[in-house]
Amino acid sequence: MKHEVWEKEYRSVDNLWGFTPNSMLLNYTAFVSKKGKVLDVGIGEGRNALYFAQQGYEVEGLDISKTAISRCQELSEEYNLNIKAEAADIREYDVQKDEYSLIILSNVLNFFSEKDRNEIMTKLKKGLKEDGLIYINVFDNEEPSIKKAKERCKQVADFTYYDEENNMYHHYFTQGEMQDLVEDYTTISLVRSKFLDNTHGKPHYHSTLEILSKKPKV
Repeated sequence: MKHEVWEKEYRSVDNLWGFTPNSMLLNYTAFVSKKGKVLDVGIGEGRNALYFAQQGYEVEGLDISKTAISRCQELSEEYNLNIKAEAADIREYDVQKDEYSLIILSNVLNFFSEKDRNEIMTKLKKGLKEDGLIYINVFDNEEPSIKKAKERCKQVADFTYYDEENNMYHHYFTQGEMQDLVEDYTTISLVRSKFLDNTHGKPHYHSTLEILSKKPKV
């Protein structure tokens, strides 16, 4: 994946994802133990990370975009919050074992190959504490932008398209596939949503799946 793609996205607007945390995370904050850290993969400008830091959690985050990280750090300093954020690729990021009470993957997994997705999940599951939570939000196979992917990219698998110019995948999840990512975990909440997004560009619709799951005790 070319980081230039996301640099262009972030530089084209003042704020790409807005500042409101994912509602599912707001609803289940009390389930997140403060004995471990929060890891936000694809932290962006920090909409989820800033919230958890305000609640007193120790927060780490990474994003492939330096612009996103810079904005997150500026906001963290402005609100006097301690967030460790760095520009990095999750495939190369060192995730410590049994370190985190919550791992966030919001709008991340859609843009990787199946092999990379599986390796990312294996790495992150090792980093999660027992009874820790993992939150995943993805575009599903009813997402309207799949039409553009079909037109511009090469289909390489079911609901998977490869953008050769930008060396990036666009994968759209089925509900069963989403549940398979955490089949050995306890599902706390699973929601499919269709909504109007007016946070960037012209108002447009999205179709998403989000799941919050708990790691079992050994």
